[in-house]
Amino acid sequence: MHDQASKRSMPYASSSGRLRDRPLLPLPSVSCAGGPASLSTAIQTVLPPPQHERDSPERRYVRAVLARYLWLPDTPSQSSRHDRRLARSLCERGVPLLVVEAALLLAATRRALREPWLQPLSRVRSVHYYLPIVAEVLDNPREPDLDYLTCLLRRLRPLAELKQARLRHQARYGNIGSADDQTCSDRKGVR
Repeated sequence: MHDQASKRSMPYASSSGRLRDRPLLPLPSVSCAGGPASLSTAIQTVLPPPQHERDSPERRYVRAVLARYLWLPDTPSQSSRHDRRLARSLCERGVPLLVVEAALLLAATRRALREPWLQPLSRVRSVHYYLPIVAEVLDNPREPDLDYLTCLLRRLRPLAELKQARLRHQARYGNIGSADDQTCSDRKGVR
């Protein structure tokens, strides 16, 4: 009986643990989210507001692309100069922010909903990983559907929040998991 109560209190608990089997929870209104939290509640369709008077549209575009990229579950916690350069070139090419947003969400969702028996994919190391999907979205004659992208955002949100929690834990306590993994692998080698 205690287990059933704890399962009800944990909305993401499911028997299979697969993302596609988890229920969709409603997103809070966008007005209650600010900063990085707003990425988990809204699709980026327009550039963010300027942070200061010298904040150009190109800088805001790059900042918006990199913010979504770093928010995704399988991406690094920091962007590189190559990521910034690619985001700048996308802006110069005139790729709409919505297209980049759709490509990032599509690729991340495809990775997250991958069948569990397939070999796990390595982590994404650069924004360059998403270029083929950007081209795929650009080749589509229709504009990306905002309702569909919101659904993808809802599916990715638990994984992105888990990533943020892990990063906060690492910042506070260091990378404890890797030491434990090393100890376990040393034990396996001894036997």
